[in-house]
Amino acid sequence: MTFSDASGVLNTSDFPLVCLNPDQVVPGYAADWKHEMTALLERGIPFALIYPPAPEEDHEDRKERGLWLKTNRERLSRLCRVMILIEPDATRRSALEEMFPGAERAFGVPQMATTTKAEAEILAHHVLAGR
Repeated sequence: MTFSDASGVLNTSDFPLVCLNPDQVVPGYAADWKHEMTALLERGIPFALIYPPAPEEDHEDRKERGLWLKTNRERLSRLCRVMILIEPDATRRSALEEMFPGAERAFGVPQMATTTKAEAEILAHHVLAGR
């Protein structure tokens, strides 16, 4: 994977903003996601992950990604400054925000939610700048 790649599971064309490609969330995608996340960590440069609304994740993919996140928690927490979920629905966004403290403890990365991609990008730039 190159860091100008917009066709992978993770779009890195606006690095250090990294955005999940929701159309790539299909059963079995976790192997590619893990490979691309490992490449991000190997780069050694801080980044922000942005997750737009995506199809429901397959159970096996969720389990595989969760294991990777736990196994790579230390390295991930050093380089991934924030995970931002885009959720336009206020009720769903509120439910996500209630789960963030547990996810932050598990994965070592601050989690936030916004309504739009534009808001997510602004927030990511602020976090990356240390504000």
